[in-house]
Amino acid sequence: MKKLTFILVLLAVLFLSSCSEKDNPTDVPPVDTNVYGYQLDQFISQAAVHDLITTSATDTTDYRGLFGYEIVGADGFTPRASVNAGYDLPWDSYKEGFFVPSKDNKTWFNPTLGIPGAFKVKNAETFRLYRKVNVIANNDTTMVELRGLTIHSVANWSGTNEDAIKLSDLFQGFTAFDSAILYAPDGYNKTYTPEQIADGYYLLTSEVTTFPTFNASTPTSGQWKLKKLADISVTTTETQNHAFGNAAAETANISFTMPTDLSGFTKVVIPY
Repeated sequence: MKKLTFILVLLAVLFLSSCSEKDNPTDVPPVDTNVYGYQLDQFISQAAVHDLITTSATDTTDYRGLFGYEIVGADGFTPRASVNAGYDLPWDSYKEGFFVPSKDNKTWFNPTLGIPGAFKVKNAETFRLYRKVNVIANNDTTMVELRGLTIHSVANWSGTNEDAIKLSDLFQGFTAFDSAILYAPDGYNKTYTPEQIADGYYLLTSEVTTFPTFNASTPTSGQWKLKKLADISVTTTETQNHAFGNAAAETANISFTMPTDLSGFTKVVIPY
Protein backbone atom coordinates (compact mmCIF):
# COMPACT_ATOMS: atom_id res chain seq x y z
CA MET A 1 0.00 0.00 0.00
CA LYS A 2 2.82 2.36 0.91
CA LYS A 3 4.55 1.53 -2.37
CA LEU A 4 1.39 2.34 -4.34
CA THR A 5 0.95 5.62 -2.49
CA PHE A 6 4.57 6.55 -3.23
CA ILE A 7 4.12 5.81 -6.90
CA LEU A 8 0.95 7.93 -7.11
CA VAL A 9 2.65 10.85 -5.35
CA LEU A 10 5.64 10.59 -7.67
CA LEU A 11 3.40 10.60 -10.75
CA ALA A 12 1.55 13.64 -9.44
CA VAL A 13 4.81 15.52 -8.87
CA LEU A 14 6.04 14.65 -12.36
CA PHE A 15 2.72 15.78 -13.89
CA LEU A 16 2.74 19.07 -12.02
CA SER A 17 6.37 19.64 -12.98
CA SER A 18 5.54 19.01 -16.64
CA CYS A 19 2.65 21.47 -16.53
CA SER A 20 4.83 24.04 -14.84
CA GLU A 21 7.44 23.77 -17.56
CA LYS A 22 4.84 24.16 -20.31
CA ASP A 23 3.35 27.19 -18.57
CA ASN A 24 6.72 28.88 -18.14
CA PRO A 25 6.31 32.42 -19.50
CA THR A 26 9.83 32.29 -20.94
CA ASP A 27 8.59 29.77 -23.50
CA VAL A 28 5.95 32.14 -24.94
CA PRO A 29 7.05 33.56 -28.31
CA PRO A 30 7.90 37.29 -28.02
CA VAL A 31 5.35 39.77 -29.37
CA ASP A 32 6.56 41.56 -32.54
CA THR A 33 6.23 45.25 -31.70
CA ASN A 34 7.91 46.45 -34.89
CA VAL A 35 6.08 48.70 -37.35
CA TYR A 36 6.45 47.62 -40.95
CA GLY A 37 6.21 49.75 -44.07
CA TYR A 38 6.40 49.27 -47.82
CA GLN A 39 8.58 51.82 -49.61
CA LEU A 40 6.47 53.82 -52.05
CA ASP A 41 8.77 53.47 -55.04
CA GLN A 42 7.59 49.84 -55.32
CA PHE A 43 4.12 50.97 -56.39
CA ILE A 44 5.20 53.07 -59.38
CA SER A 45 6.21 51.03 -62.39
CA GLN A 46 9.34 52.32 -64.11
CA ALA A 47 8.15 50.65 -67.32
CA ALA A 48 4.76 52.40 -67.27
CA VAL A 49 6.34 55.80 -66.69
CA HIS A 50 8.94 55.10 -69.39
CA ASP A 51 6.18 54.71 -71.99
CA LEU A 52 4.86 58.19 -71.16
CA ILE A 53 8.13 59.74 -72.32
CA THR A 54 9.36 57.49 -75.11
CA THR A 55 8.37 54.38 -77.04
CA SER A 56 12.00 53.36 -77.63
CA ALA A 57 12.50 49.78 -76.46
CA THR A 58 16.26 50.33 -76.20
CA ASP A 59 15.95 53.37 -73.92
CA THR A 60 16.46 52.11 -70.35
CA THR A 61 16.42 55.55 -68.69
CA ASP A 62 14.39 55.82 -65.49
CA TYR A 63 12.01 58.73 -66.19
CA ARG A 64 10.17 58.72 -62.85
CA GLY A 65 12.09 61.86 -61.88
CA LEU A 66 10.22 63.82 -64.57
CA PHE A 67 6.97 63.79 -62.59
CA GLY A 68 5.37 65.29 -59.51
CA TYR A 69 3.49 62.86 -57.24
CA GLU A 70 0.11 63.47 -55.62
CA ILE A 71 -1.04 61.07 -52.88
CA VAL A 72 -4.83 60.71 -52.60
CA GLY A 73 -6.73 59.03 -49.77
CA ALA A 74 -9.83 56.87 -50.12
CA ASP A 75 -11.90 59.80 -48.81
CA GLY A 76 -10.47 62.12 -51.47
CA PHE A 77 -8.04 63.92 -49.17
CA THR A 78 -4.84 65.12 -50.81
CA PRO A 79 -1.95 67.15 -49.33
CA ARG A 80 -2.81 69.76 -51.96
CA ALA A 81 -5.76 70.71 -49.73
CA SER A 82 -3.62 71.34 -46.65
CA VAL A 83 -2.32 74.77 -45.65
CA ASN A 84 0.82 72.94 -44.48
CA ALA A 85 1.53 71.56 -47.95
CA GLY A 86 -0.48 72.55 -51.04
CA TYR A 87 1.85 70.89 -53.53
CA ASP A 88 2.93 67.52 -54.90
CA LEU A 89 6.20 65.74 -54.17
CA PRO A 90 9.16 65.35 -56.50
CA TRP A 91 10.34 61.79 -57.07
CA ASP A 92 13.38 62.14 -54.78
CA SER A 93 11.05 62.89 -51.85
CA TYR A 94 8.16 60.61 -52.79
CA LYS A 95 10.35 57.51 -53.15
CA GLU A 96 11.57 57.88 -49.54
CA GLY A 97 8.04 57.41 -48.18
CA PHE A 98 6.34 54.25 -46.94
CA PHE A 99 2.87 52.72 -46.92
CA VAL A 100 2.04 51.48 -43.41
CA PRO A 101 -0.91 49.03 -43.26
CA SER A 102 -0.93 48.77 -39.44
CA LYS A 103 -1.29 52.54 -39.04
CA ASP A 104 -4.56 53.17 -40.87
CA ASN A 105 -2.94 52.42 -44.24
CA LYS A 106 -1.12 55.73 -43.99
CA THR A 107 1.76 56.99 -46.03
CA TRP A 108 4.68 57.91 -43.80
CA PHE A 109 7.90 59.87 -44.21
CA ASN A 110 10.77 59.93 -41.75
CA PRO A 111 10.55 63.25 -39.85
CA THR A 112 14.23 63.89 -40.57
CA LEU A 113 13.26 64.56 -44.21
CA GLY A 114 11.31 67.67 -43.22
CA ILE A 115 8.23 66.70 -45.26
CA PRO A 116 5.00 68.19 -43.81
CA GLY A 117 2.67 65.92 -41.85
CA ALA A 118 -0.03 66.52 -44.46
CA PHE A 119 1.71 63.86 -46.55
CA LYS A 120 0.78 61.22 -43.96
CA VAL A 121 -2.34 60.38 -45.93
CA LYS A 122 -4.76 58.00 -44.18
CA ASN A 123 -6.04 55.09 -46.30
CA ALA A 124 -3.78 56.10 -49.18
CA GLU A 125 -5.44 54.79 -52.33
CA THR A 126 -4.21 56.57 -55.47
CA PHE A 127 -0.97 58.10 -56.75
CA ARG A 128 -1.32 60.67 -59.54
CA LEU A 129 1.66 61.68 -61.67
CA TYR A 130 2.09 65.04 -63.40
CA ARG A 131 4.81 65.94 -65.91
CA LYS A 132 7.02 68.64 -64.42
CA VAL A 133 10.21 70.61 -65.02
CA ASN A 134 12.66 71.97 -62.45
CA VAL A 135 13.66 75.63 -62.74
CA ILE A 136 16.98 76.25 -60.99
CA ALA A 137 18.41 79.67 -60.13
CA ASN A 138 21.02 80.55 -57.50
CA ASN A 139 20.85 77.09 -55.94
CA ASP A 140 17.07 77.38 -55.55
CA THR A 141 14.91 74.77 -57.32
CA THR A 142 11.24 75.28 -58.21
CA MET A 143 9.16 72.35 -59.47
CA VAL A 144 6.67 73.40 -62.17
CA GLU A 145 3.88 71.06 -63.34
CA LEU A 146 3.52 71.73 -67.04
CA ARG A 147 -0.25 71.32 -67.28
CA GLY A 148 -0.62 73.83 -64.47
CA LEU A 149 0.48 76.44 -67.03
CA THR A 150 -1.56 77.94 -69.88
CA ILE A 151 -1.89 75.37 -72.67
CA HIS A 152 -1.44 76.44 -76.30
CA SER A 153 -2.07 74.62 -79.55
CA VAL A 154 1.15 74.68 -81.58
CA ALA A 155 2.32 73.02 -84.78
CA ASN A 156 4.71 70.20 -84.00
CA TRP A 157 7.66 69.06 -86.10
CA SER A 158 5.31 66.98 -88.26
CA GLY A 159 3.06 69.96 -88.96
CA THR A 160 0.21 68.79 -86.73
CA ASN A 161 -1.04 70.94 -83.85
CA GLU A 162 -0.65 69.62 -80.32
CA ASP A 163 -0.74 70.90 -76.74
CA ALA A 164 2.27 72.93 -75.69
CA ILE A 165 3.40 75.38 -73.03
CA LYS A 166 5.35 78.57 -73.64
CA LEU A 167 8.91 78.26 -72.36
CA SER A 168 8.69 81.84 -71.12
CA ASP A 169 5.93 80.78 -68.70
CA LEU A 170 8.55 78.74 -66.84
CA PHE A 171 10.42 82.01 -66.22
CA GLN A 172 7.62 83.77 -64.36
CA GLY A 173 9.03 85.43 -61.27
CA PHE A 174 12.20 86.65 -62.96
CA THR A 175 12.33 90.26 -64.10
CA ALA A 176 15.38 89.52 -66.26
CA PHE A 177 17.90 86.80 -67.01
CA ASP A 178 21.03 86.55 -69.14
CA SER A 179 20.64 83.04 -70.54
CA ALA A 180 19.14 79.66 -69.79
CA ILE A 181 20.45 76.12 -70.14
CA LEU A 182 17.84 73.46 -70.92
CA TYR A 183 18.75 69.94 -69.78
CA ALA A 184 17.54 66.47 -70.74
CA PRO A 185 17.56 63.72 -68.05
CA ASP A 186 20.90 62.35 -69.27
CA GLY A 187 22.60 65.73 -68.87
CA TYR A 188 22.50 66.68 -72.56
CA ASN A 189 21.88 70.43 -72.76
CA LYS A 190 21.63 73.51 -74.94
CA THR A 191 21.91 77.20 -74.08
CA TYR A 192 19.33 79.81 -75.12
CA THR A 193 19.03 83.60 -75.07
CA PRO A 194 16.03 85.45 -73.57
CA GLU A 195 14.84 86.21 -77.12
CA GLN A 196 14.89 82.53 -78.04
CA ILE A 197 13.09 81.54 -74.84
CA ALA A 198 10.38 84.13 -75.61
CA ASP A 199 9.83 82.42 -78.97
CA GLY A 200 9.92 78.85 -77.71
CA TYR A 201 7.36 76.20 -76.76
CA TYR A 202 7.57 72.74 -75.25
CA LEU A 203 5.37 70.16 -77.00
CA LEU A 204 3.67 68.00 -74.37
CA THR A 205 3.07 64.90 -76.48
CA SER A 206 6.15 64.98 -78.69
CA GLU A 207 8.32 65.85 -75.66
CA VAL A 208 10.48 68.29 -77.63
CA THR A 209 11.04 72.03 -77.89
CA THR A 210 10.10 74.13 -80.90
CA PHE A 211 10.92 77.77 -81.70
CA PRO A 212 8.59 78.87 -84.52
CA THR A 213 10.46 82.01 -85.59
CA PHE A 214 13.92 80.47 -85.33
CA ASN A 215 12.72 77.20 -86.91
CA ALA A 216 11.77 79.18 -89.98
CA SER A 217 15.09 81.01 -90.19
CA THR A 218 17.33 77.96 -89.65
CA PRO A 219 15.06 74.92 -90.17
CA THR A 220 17.89 72.37 -90.20
CA SER A 221 19.44 73.49 -86.91
CA GLY A 222 19.29 70.92 -84.11
CA GLN A 223 19.41 73.84 -81.67
CA TRP A 224 15.63 74.08 -81.75
CA LYS A 225 14.97 70.44 -80.82
CA LEU A 226 15.71 69.52 -77.22
CA LYS A 227 13.91 66.35 -76.17
CA LYS A 228 12.67 65.21 -72.77
CA LEU A 229 13.15 68.51 -70.94
CA ALA A 230 14.02 67.89 -67.28
CA ASP A 231 15.71 71.01 -65.86
CA ILE A 232 16.28 74.65 -66.70
CA SER A 233 19.26 76.46 -65.19
CA VAL A 234 18.75 80.23 -65.30
CA THR A 235 21.66 82.69 -65.30
CA THR A 236 20.35 85.55 -63.18
CA THR A 237 20.93 87.36 -59.90
CA GLU A 238 17.32 86.64 -58.89
CA THR A 239 15.55 83.64 -57.41
CA GLN A 240 12.23 82.28 -58.61
CA ASN A 241 9.43 84.08 -56.72
CA HIS A 242 6.35 82.97 -58.64
CA ALA A 243 3.73 80.70 -57.03
CA PHE A 244 3.01 78.12 -59.72
CA GLY A 245 -0.31 76.26 -59.56
CA ASN A 246 -0.80 72.50 -59.50
CA ALA A 247 -1.94 70.75 -62.65
CA ALA A 248 -5.62 69.75 -62.43
CA ALA A 249 -6.32 66.19 -61.30
CA GLU A 250 -8.01 65.35 -64.59
CA THR A 251 -4.79 66.20 -66.45
CA ALA A 252 -2.66 63.64 -64.59
CA ASN A 253 -0.41 61.78 -67.01
CA ILE A 254 -1.10 58.48 -65.25
CA SER A 255 -2.55 57.18 -61.98
CA PHE A 256 -1.60 54.14 -59.90
CA THR A 257 -3.91 52.45 -57.38
CA MET A 258 -2.57 50.93 -54.17
CA PRO A 259 -2.65 47.11 -54.53
CA THR A 260 -4.92 45.22 -52.14
CA ASP A 261 -2.54 42.25 -52.13
CA LEU A 262 0.89 43.25 -50.84
CA SER A 263 2.39 39.77 -50.83
CA GLY A 264 4.53 40.54 -53.87
CA PHE A 265 6.10 43.63 -52.26
CA THR A 266 8.91 44.05 -49.74
CA LYS A 267 8.23 45.34 -46.23
CA VAL A 268 10.83 46.67 -43.82
CA VAL A 269 10.90 47.84 -40.21
CA ILE A 270 10.46 51.62 -39.97
CA PRO A 271 11.05 53.92 -36.96
CA TYR A 272 7.39 55.03 -36.89
